Amino acid sequence: MTEEGKKHRMDFVDILFILWKHRKRIIMNCIWGGLIAIVVSYSIPKEYTSKVVLAPELSGTSALSGGLGSLASLAGVDLSISGDDALYPELYPQIVKSTPFLCNLMSLQVSGKYKKEPFNDNLYHYLSKYQRFSWWSYILGTPGRLISKMRNNPTDTIVPSSSIDSRYLSRRQQILLKSLDEKIAVDVDKGNYVITLNVRMQDPDIASQVAQAVSDNLQENIVNYRSAKARSDLDYVGALFDESRQRYVNAQQEYAKYVDQHQGVLKMQYQVEQERLANEMNLAFDVYNQLASQYEMAKAKLQEQTPVCVVMQPAVVPYKASKPQKMLMGVLYVFLAFFGTVSWYIIKECILPEFNR
Repeated sequence: MTEEGKKHRMDFVDILFILWKHRKRIIMNCIWGGLIAIVVSYSIPKEYTSKVVLAPELSGTSALSGGLGSLASLAGVDLSISGDDALYPELYPQIVKSTPFLCNLMSLQVSGKYKKEPFNDNLYHYLSKYQRFSWWSYILGTPGRLISKMRNNPTDTIVPSSSIDSRYLSRRQQILLKSLDEKIAVDVDKGNYVITLNVRMQDPDIASQVAQAVSDNLQENIVNYRSAKARSDLDYVGALFDESRQRYVNAQQEYAKYVDQHQGVLKMQYQVEQERLANEMNLAFDVYNQLASQYEMAKAKLQEQTPVCVVMQPAVVPYKASKPQKMLMGVLYVFLAFFGTVSWYIIKECILPEFNR
């Protein structure tokens, strides 16, 4: 073995010797790290996550795109979306995170428990008044609360959620919207476009209620966008259909009234006028009949253009908290305590003496 190899071996042995010499301090620091992890984990309020899984219907899909979708997604090529549809599933997270969507969600009526007392209020007031925080959050937030009271800013007071205007948001409203935004996560599987909605709340019942509301509102936005053109065509054809029906009814009544008033009259001018009224009635009927067919086709097209989102996993009330992860925090804090203590003794007894020589 070379001299350099022996030196490295001796260095490793020295490190093991240092670890053994300070084993009590290392163990004690690891115990302190575990105790700190317990204090921190129990100081952080519990949060529960409710999940909804959706499978939206995609326009312009084909057997080819369905068979090769997962392979094409690896190469960054999208075969399952047609060019005439601008609302891709990749845009769904931006829809949910948009300010108008979140503002609309704030008016949701939720019910749960706060400090073992039941309450029923909207989501805006729930995020404003019914949240628990860690003890250090109260300490660090004291200066901000004092400054806010000294300023006495009326825009920072709690206001009814119905008065939220997405164009003009107060500082407090922006903070609450950001808080709600951080509690909602939307993931889109690019292989099969399955949408997963995750909502975190301190109350498990409210987590499931908000998750269901996010799912319903997102589906409503998708349906409104996809069927907007077909619904506009249906409204236009429906208006023409109603107008043609009224015109046909008026022509019928006018013809019947004229015939009743001139029964038995043999003058040619009466016969010509009767024939003219009959032609107008028949023409109005033809238009009415054609528009009736178009109206039925427009209703069928609206039904065809309305997408369907299959709810693969509905929102359920979670029974186990997703945060904080106490076991993971305990392992992390113990590891940091061990690594920090060992690093300190290695630097102190192995590295610093080498530099001081």
